[in-house]
Amino acid sequence: MDRNPTRRQTIAGIGSAVAVGTVASASASAQPTDAVVDADRDGEDDYPLCLYKPDDDGEWQPALPINVHARADGSKPAFEAVEDGFTGLDNLEWTPALPDATAKAWDPEAAKLVPPDASYRRPRLGDEWDHVHVWRVDDDRAAIHAHLDVLDLTVSHFHRGDRYGEAAADVVTHLTGEGWSERTPYDIDYGVEDARLERWGETGDAKLEY
Repeated sequence: MDRNPTRRQTIAGIGSAVAVGTVASASASAQPTDAVVDADRDGEDDYPLCLYKPDDDGEWQPALPINVHARADGSKPAFEAVEDGFTGLDNLEWTPALPDATAKAWDPEAAKLVPPDASYRRPRLGDEWDHVHVWRVDDDRAAIHAHLDVLDLTVSHFHRGDRYGEAAADVVTHLTGEGWSERTPYDIDYGVEDARLERWGETGDAKLEY
């Protein structure tokens, strides 16, 4: 992935580091298991596949699917086009301002786990807020993880990411209204065990083109 951050991305990274806390700091140089890293290969049509979080032992494991792939062959880079879709006066329902939880993807060029370049939530009454993380892969590609923030008082942030299929559909609907088009059908091989896929349920795999 292209890791030349803008000033905005640098500030976002600092905010993520504060939100992550001591567990993530202690595991900053940790790597996921080789089997999963091999799945996050770096080819022309490949994207990071999983969002990683540290488990109780501080080991980074694939926690959530990176379920929306975005490709731009037009007048602006893919990450910039995605970012435009979640910012500006026309998108005030989305905010990057709320504190974020630990979330990293594998960067094969840097050989380390990296935080997202941008994160957005769409607050509303109650729970089930749309929450997206975006990574810039290169000028042509961006990778998006989408979930709903579901109320769960048993976890540290009092919510957990879930309902990936619904969240991905919300992102697709939103971004197609911002000039993107969806390519269907589209399936992503996440390179994880069947038991994890079963726990994830419907992932809502989507490909967007700009």
